[in-house]
Amino acid sequence: MRKFSVLGKEASHRPPVVFSIRLAMIAHLALLAALAFGQSTPVVMPSVQLTRASEIHELPPDQASRGKVHLVGTVTYYDPLDYDLFVQDASGGVFVATTHPYPIHNGDLVEITGVTHQGYRTEIAPDPSIRAIGRGQKFTARRYEYAELATGKEDSQLVTIRGKVRALDIEQHENASYMHLDVGLAGGEVEVYLGSSAGFDPKSALGSLVEITAVAGGVFDAKTQLTGIVLYAPDASAIHRLSSSKVDLDQLPLTDIDKVFEAQRIDDTSRRVRVRGAVTYYRKGDAAVLEGDGKSIFVQTRETNDLAIGDVVDAYGLPSNRDYAPSLRQAILIKTGGHEQIEPRAVSYADAFSGIYSDNLISLSGVLVSQLRDSGTNTLVMNIDGHLVNGSLRGKTSLPTFPIGSRIRIAGICRIVPGGPWRAPVLFHLEMRDASDIQVLSEPSWWTVGHLFGLVGALLVLALVITVWAVMLRKQVGRQTDRINRSMVLAGERSRILEKISSNHNLDAILAEICKSVMVLLPGFACSYCLTPEAEPAKGVDERTGGADELTYFELPLLGGVSNAIGKVVVSGPRDLVPAEDQQEVYATLSELATLAVERLQLHQQLVHHSTHDPLTELPNRRLCDSKLQSALEDAVRQQAQLAIVYIDLNGFKQVNDRYGHKIGDLYLKEIGARLHAQMRSADTLARIGGDEFLVIAPVTQSTSATTLMKRLQACFDPPFQLDEHRVEGSASFGLALYPQDGNTAEELKRNADQSMYRAKRKAAEMPEAASRTGTSGRVLPMPLAQGTDL
Repeated sequence: MRKFSVLGKEASHRPPVVFSIRLAMIAHLALLAALAFGQSTPVVMPSVQLTRASEIHELPPDQASRGKVHLVGTVTYYDPLDYDLFVQDASGGVFVATTHPYPIHNGDLVEITGVTHQGYRTEIAPDPSIRAIGRGQKFTARRYEYAELATGKEDSQLVTIRGKVRALDIEQHENASYMHLDVGLAGGEVEVYLGSSAGFDPKSALGSLVEITAVAGGVFDAKTQLTGIVLYAPDASAIHRLSSSKVDLDQLPLTDIDKVFEAQRIDDTSRRVRVRGAVTYYRKGDAAVLEGDGKSIFVQTRETNDLAIGDVVDAYGLPSNRDYAPSLRQAILIKTGGHEQIEPRAVSYADAFSGIYSDNLISLSGVLVSQLRDSGTNTLVMNIDGHLVNGSLRGKTSLPTFPIGSRIRIAGICRIVPGGPWRAPVLFHLEMRDASDIQVLSEPSWWTVGHLFGLVGALLVLALVITVWAVMLRKQVGRQTDRINRSMVLAGERSRILEKISSNHNLDAILAEICKSVMVLLPGFACSYCLTPEAEPAKGVDERTGGADELTYFELPLLGGVSNAIGKVVVSGPRDLVPAEDQQEVYATLSELATLAVERLQLHQQLVHHSTHDPLTELPNRRLCDSKLQSALEDAVRQQAQLAIVYIDLNGFKQVNDRYGHKIGDLYLKEIGARLHAQMRSADTLARIGGDEFLVIAPVTQSTSATTLMKRLQACFDPPFQLDEHRVEGSASFGLALYPQDGNTAEELKRNADQSMYRAKRKAAEMPEAASRTGTSGRVLPMPLAQGTDL
């Protein structure tokens, strides 16, 4: 199949239009040459009679337009919806270009009368005469490897391949949908299209080893260069499964996105090739473009040697079809000593977009619409007959600023960006070599018809504005005076409320003053507020009764954080109320003052929190602990209850810091704080009173309750601590004091709890086996579970 990567499916069944134009130009030049040498009539080339498929397929390009066809062969593949027709006889196969359906079917013996034209290989030109004359013979297809198919010699013939189905999907063409398979062979992949997928089970085929007999075709760019291999099978009977599928999609495990690359396997057996051409583009360490005899190729290279434009070089690289046209990758460039200056070819936008000049050095002319420079790239955008085209110059070279609207000519390499299942061009841009590739053809003229009309219109508008201004000046002065007066009143109210905010009035009083100011500035409106998000505003409302005619004109949520609503302020009024001109300004002042009052309250709360809590563990600090202990002691005295004080001192905390660093030490403290806090009741208090010291205040009903509390706290150190990559066994010493048994004052209780803790620590050091009975939990020193890994 002639699957050309050009615009439109219809174009894939006939040679590019440019090729026909070139043939016409060649014929015209030949005629002129003949006349110049005195020949009175042009030379008429004799036609070529062709009756065998191989004669058509192998007809040289210079004779492709002169072939007359009378062929009898068997239809090996026919799709009337996509207009694909292949016919084969005993000598080989040939592609027949069609633009409308024929009353024929796969396997029919047909008689074809027509002419030839040039494609990738010579083929039968569109819409020949085709007549079914019976059933054709069945051909035996030889098995081919990928390397043989890549030569294109078996184009249009029945072939057999054996490979694994790597992927399959339903591909939507212009007139129908087709089952599409990617089959992996040794050396590469081929695409397979099924004319009919009836009886084909896609799920069981995925991953299976299959043998397929189908017609060989290809994917071609606009220059009819082979860029891929395609097979066309009429139905599912052409596919034979040799082994069961090893891919069960439902059973595949999920793979993390960042681990997808680990599953890639590539066995690239491509052989290195040598290509010669003149350098038309070169960017050190990245890419080059070579051109010769009108043909060009893009070369990916890490070459850093100095090469000049026009140097003839040999490129030794690996073939690639990742771009629109065939290219080389991982290439080495070696100078041959020759030099050939390739001049840019002036082409039209349509020709450049068609792909026939892919990677060629061309030039385009248009009107400059923008000029950009970003990340080391200069970009010019020009308008060519309503189409925008980019010209890019990479590197440190700075281009001069060109006037927008100038007519310019840009020379550069035509880089095509393909897309879709046909890899047709979707856009292109020009890669410039240096600043000399830009030529200003004409500067933009200011005196255009549009500018003239604009100037006349501007004068008329100016005259009208002056007239209106003279009439309305007096009214404007009066309104401006009123605005100034109201602005002064608004500024006075704002200053008054700011003074209250600065005087540390509570939030409730400040919001009440704000509402009073709003009702003064906006007569007829009511302003109310509430300090609970779910409640309806009730404070600050005036005496009039609202009803169905009431409308909320403005509502301001009061936020205690990013999205933590603590209340709201609402401005309402009758539906028919005419708003004041500065209504929005009043709302803005209301928002500013209310937000400032809330922020002031939050700041005060944050300062109180920071002064009473440990910044690392967020637990109460010594100052707040002393206050809570005194309050708890007073409650215990008043209620004649008991109060437990537990003093906790971490064992070996210095060794943790010395061995793992202060970051791990901080994580250790935070984790200990979290575990201990999880054991606290609502009436209990846990505080960090020193670097590695904690204090627990817990009302208890009896001594056994205090013992139970101690055991819960000691159990916090039983599980190891996972601190980043380190796993540490933690331990601590505990001391217990009870009110009133161990003291009647806060200082006595803390001192006795501290002494109890030190006694437990000494006993643990002297008799480790008695640690659990003396108030020490875990091991004496935190130690890693395994040497080297700490895991």
